[in-house]
Amino acid sequence: MGNRERRWMWRCIVVTSAVVALAWPAAYGQDSAASVKKAEGYIAQGNLKAAEIELRNAIRDAPQDPVLHARLADVYLQLGDAVAAEREARAAHASNGDEVDFVPVLANALLAQGKFADLTTLVQPGHRDPVLEGKVRTALGTAAARRGDRAKAETLLREAIGLDPNAAGPKIQLAWLLTGTKPTEADQLIDEAIAANPRSAEALQLKGEMLRNRGDQERATRLFDEALKIDPRNVSAHLSRAAVNITLGKYQAADEDIDPILSASPNQFGANYLRGLELAKQRNFAEADRILDRISPGFTALWAGYYLQGRTKLALGQYAQAEASLRKYLAHVPNDMIAARASAVAALQQNAAPRAIAYLKPLAEKMPADAATSAVLGTAYMADGKPDLALQQFQKSCRCRSRQPNYQDRARHLGIRCRSRPAGPRGP
Repeated sequence: MGNRERRWMWRCIVVTSAVVALAWPAAYGQDSAASVKKAEGYIAQGNLKAAEIELRNAIRDAPQDPVLHARLADVYLQLGDAVAAEREARAAHASNGDEVDFVPVLANALLAQGKFADLTTLVQPGHRDPVLEGKVRTALGTAAARRGDRAKAETLLREAIGLDPNAAGPKIQLAWLLTGTKPTEADQLIDEAIAANPRSAEALQLKGEMLRNRGDQERATRLFDEALKIDPRNVSAHLSRAAVNITLGKYQAADEDIDPILSASPNQFGANYLRGLELAKQRNFAEADRILDRISPGFTALWAGYYLQGRTKLALGQYAQAEASLRKYLAHVPNDMIAARASAVAALQQNAAPRAIAYLKPLAEKMPADAATSAVLGTAYMADGKPDLALQQFQKSCRCRSRQPNYQDRARHLGIRCRSRPAGPRGP
């Protein structure tokens, strides 16, 4: 999977939603007003689960109040439950709520679920108040980027910056969009956002993500730590730091970030995904598979999830399911040779050599040869009754100087002698 796709997929996990400022109506029933007051206090304390309960109680007494639905939607979004957030935001809309109350949270809920087409259908650019319109175009620009339309995304995000030059959101999103293609401008944008608000945990977390994707894990971790000092409840920063620690094999440290999130919100997608990744890296494939199956509907917004699920099922010997998951991943990232090779292995295990060839042949023809791909493709040709083509692939495998025993065995079976050069500088 390419770095650009990884960055945008991961950004969908860790992106933080804008908090919607809501003014409470002046008049409620006595019980409803008490619930609202308690909910405000719980939100200020960061006790979002308790706030959820109180807001649900208030909605029970005032089911048509759009502000209550919008506020509950925002709480759900902060808890990582984008499905419930969307439901409540739609209820606010259906109750003729003010756009400023529900549109930003609805947009973020749809983004979190990968419902980019729904977002572009439900929310259109318009002539709203500049601050609200800036949020709308930021969300639409993010959706366009996720759908692969980088030009449209850049246009919308630059328009959002023009509408509200003081807003950090569009600068943060544009920095993320440009980090792989225009790193200098991306760094300038994120640094501007941080300079305008040095205590923006979101901006610090994103800069850390940019460094993490460039391989600077140490500086990235320092920025995540700094973001968490400012906002200890910042889920995105916790997830980003956990991702670094999983990469480094520091699983206990990763758990210290993941466990509290799952305790507070068992369905939080990002934390569940990282737990599944962590378990798979520790070769606990059965438990990883259970988690990944449960959260798999969210993989429409995180294509890497299909890849992880496919590799996990391949390790468990669930070859048909593995191939199905990997095929979904390849539909979005068609040039990922490692994923194509895994798909071919899954097909071969089902005695489907033609499918294995179909996965690998187009990529092998347009990409530099590598030993592993040539070996699998050679095996597929052998299984398909095409020994001459198999021989060509095994010879390519040998020329790549593979020393893995199974490659050598196949070559010897066909009468090929694979010579290995001694270690040292290569000639021209």
